[in-house]
Amino acid sequence: MSGLKRELGLGYATLFGVGLILGAGIYVLIGRAAGIVGDAVWASVAFSGLIAVSTAFSFAELAGMFPYASSTHRYVAEAVPGRQVLAFLAGWLLFFGGVAGAATAALGFAGYFCRLTGLTSSVPPALALLALLSALNWWGIKESASLSAVFTVIESMGLLLVIALALVSPARQPNYLEAAPGVNPLVAVMVGAAIFYFAYTGFEFQPTLSEETKDAERTIPKAIVLAVFVTTLLYLAVSLSVVRLMSWEDLGASKAPLADAASVAWAGAYGLLMAIALFATTNTVLGFLVSASRLVYGLAEEGVVWEGFGRVDSWRRTPHVSVLFSGLLAVLLILLTYYLPEVTGWRLRFGGFEYQLIDLVGKTSSLSVLLVFLLVNSSLIALRVRRPEAPRPFRVPLSVGRVPVLPLLANVLILVFLAVSFADWIVWFSTGLVVLLGLLMHKRG
Repeated sequence: MSGLKRELGLGYATLFGVGLILGAGIYVLIGRAAGIVGDAVWASVAFSGLIAVSTAFSFAELAGMFPYASSTHRYVAEAVPGRQVLAFLAGWLLFFGGVAGAATAALGFAGYFCRLTGLTSSVPPALALLALLSALNWWGIKESASLSAVFTVIESMGLLLVIALALVSPARQPNYLEAAPGVNPLVAVMVGAAIFYFAYTGFEFQPTLSEETKDAERTIPKAIVLAVFVTTLLYLAVSLSVVRLMSWEDLGASKAPLADAASVAWAGAYGLLMAIALFATTNTVLGFLVSASRLVYGLAEEGVVWEGFGRVDSWRRTPHVSVLFSGLLAVLLILLTYYLPEVTGWRLRFGGFEYQLIDLVGKTSSLSVLLVFLLVNSSLIALRVRRPEAPRPFRVPLSVGRVPVLPLLANVLILVFLAVSFADWIVWFSTGLVVLLGLLMHKRG
């Protein structure tokens, strides 16, 4: 029996997921996608949303069958018995994705913070945020989820403000069926979707809260589906709105596209949305830290990593060792990405493009999560075929015989994404290094 405290209901679990997904991605990625696709950027958002929704259904069904903090490890282990290393890597890659996501979002917070305060170095604010939120993560899941819920409402209000301004004060009339000139529309939509998709990541971490959620086998699947549908509707509305306020060329060139677009209709919106971005990035960091720590706790429960990660604080009833480990690893990633190039003079140049180390960490994190998605969707299909009579509190809709259609569709789209957006061998090489690090930590039974 888990020593964690079950305190979360459907409302908290759903808001936690919405906060994880919304995060800071929409505040930046919508501009980058619009700069490629043009006024038809909504099509990229819809396409990437199709992958997210399809994969989210897989997580929902499996989370109902196996309500454990180890989430992806348990899903793959049940689907492919005897392949312990594969199951471990599914959990480990998702854990790394969470820690790297926390580090990247902390630097995003620091970037906004420095622009608003005039500070020159983004490292101290990022480290301070990680320390503060790791302390909150240790203090309690209800406290963490309550703060996340408040921040989720604030960042959602920022998106609703952009939508409202576009409705009442449009600056232009976009052609929603026309892509940017000079590009193949289908290719543009695909590339734009590949860029924007990562604004959808986060729902895959909701199952890590299973052992701190009441009636988890029913609550978590509902929370996943609700979170993805709410964010998809918000994202589509925002993508239709921003091009009514600002040209897609200007959106593509902007570092704060939502703030810049809203300020066209109301000058005061710029500072307000920049401030809201602080809440959005903070919420993302908190969500990733909580989820990553619960995942490594779950892996310890499964006996595949050091058992110390499974220790629970007798006072706070939180996994304090895994909380500390997750926070310190995020700090280490930031220190490495900022100071290693300075000390060594090392620069990454491939195909005429120079990677910032933090960009490489972020893209490695994204690739790790996509590989996990392939495994999870495949696990759902395997379990439907091998164990059709197993209890399923939630079932993915649309099946042909025993085979569910949505996981197959999601995997096809993910493979297309990998072919289009992950051609650089350095990203695969760095992901391989993450796998090797995980294998060093793997405790073989």
